[in-house]
Amino acid sequence: MSIMMLAISMVSCEPSGSAERNISRTPSVPVHIDVVIGEEDQPFEHLLGNPIGVCTDSKGNIYIADKASLKVKVFDSQGNYLRSFGGRGRGPGEFLDINLMQLAGDDTLLFQDRGKLEFIYMTTQGEYISSHPVNLSNQYYPKTIKWNKRNSIGLMQKASPPRFPPPPIQRPLFYVYDKEFQTQRAAFFPFNQLGYTESEMFVWSSFIYQPGSFDLLPESNKLIYSPGVYIGKLYEFIPSDNLKWTLQKTITAYTPSSTYEIYNSEAEYESMREIPGVNMIRFVSIPSWGRLYSIDAGVYYLNDGKIAHFFGEWRGGDKTLEEGNTLDISVQILDDKRTIIAHSYLFSLTLDRRPSLLLVNWKDNEDNFYLLNLNKDDVPKVTKFRLDLDGIL
Repeated sequence: MSIMMLAISMVSCEPSGSAERNISRTPSVPVHIDVVIGEEDQPFEHLLGNPIGVCTDSKGNIYIADKASLKVKVFDSQGNYLRSFGGRGRGPGEFLDINLMQLAGDDTLLFQDRGKLEFIYMTTQGEYISSHPVNLSNQYYPKTIKWNKRNSIGLMQKASPPRFPPPPIQRPLFYVYDKEFQTQRAAFFPFNQLGYTESEMFVWSSFIYQPGSFDLLPESNKLIYSPGVYIGKLYEFIPSDNLKWTLQKTITAYTPSSTYEIYNSEAEYESMREIPGVNMIRFVSIPSWGRLYSIDAGVYYLNDGKIAHFFGEWRGGDKTLEEGNTLDISVQILDDKRTIIAHSYLFSLTLDRRPSLLLVNWKDNEDNFYLLNLNKDDVPKVTKFRLDLDGIL
C-alpha cells in the first residue's frame, strides 16, 4: 500500500493562459493506493487490453470487463488473480462486444453487448443466466445503470435524428426500465433543465459520448447526478409516485475556472484541433466544434451520506504546451448540507482525447474507489484507492 499526500493548487485550464486556483482554503485529501492491476511487471493474467468497467462483490472481489479480450477478469480484494470468464463467441456466456458491465445483485452481473444487441445476465462465477434483446425501434444504450427495487435506472443521451420526438435538447437523460429492458416505464430530467441553449449543440452532442454519472443512496431515497460537462453544478433528486424522480436541490459546488468553449467555424476548429479536449461532433451530418475544459469523472454517495465528486480539468490552453494533454483529476467532498468541506487535486492522466468512459469507475461497500488509468503512453491499469477523510473532517 502506498500513500500520496498531494498539494491542492494546480494549473488552471484557461483558454488564454494559466492561473493558480484559489482553493487553498479547503484541506487536501490524503490518497491511499491499495492495489494496481495491469502493471507490466505483473503476471500475464493481470495484464489488461482495454478495460471498460469495474465492479466488486460483497467479498471485495474485483471484476474488470476487458473490451479487448472480451473477458471478465476476477481478482481478490488484494489484487490476486482468481479466474476469467466470457470470451469471443455467439453462445451463452460469450460476447461479441462489451459496452457496459454493472453489478445487478450480490452474485449477478449485467452486460450490454452491442455486437449481439443484447442485455446479458451472468453470475459472478461466469454462468449464463438470461439475455434480452435491444429494442431496435427504441434503442437504449445506457452509460450507467443503477437498481431501484424492481426497476433499473439508466443514464444516456438519445442521439436519434431531430425528426423523432422530442427535439434533442428536450430529451430526458434518465430512463426507468424493467429488468428485462423491454418496457420503458418512465423518463425524467430533460437536457434543457441543465441551462444550456439550443445553439450549444456541441455540449448536447458531448453528452452522447459521456452524459455524466449518478449514484443512489442504499435506501434509494436520493439520487445524485453530475453532468458530463462539469460547470460547477450537481443535482440531487428524490423519488416521486410515478417512477420518476423530482429534482430536490441544485447544488452549487466548486466551479472550474474554465468549463467549455464553442467554436463558430471549421477554420477556428482546425487552428485548435491538436489541443486535447478539442472535438468536432456531427449530429445528423451537422458539425459542431468546441473544447471541453472540465469533465465529470464520477459521483458517489459515501457510507455516511456525504458525497464524493470527482472531475477532470485539462491542463493548459496552448497547443505547444508539453503538458497540454494532461487531465488533472480532483475530488470534492460535500457534507449532508451539500456544502464543500474538502477539495483536493488527486492525480493526473495523459490522454489523447476526452475519455468516453467514467474514469473513477466504481465505489465498493468500503468506500474504496477504482480508477481506469488509461494513460496514452502506458499500459492500461485499474487502480484501487481510498480517501483518508478522518484527519480533515
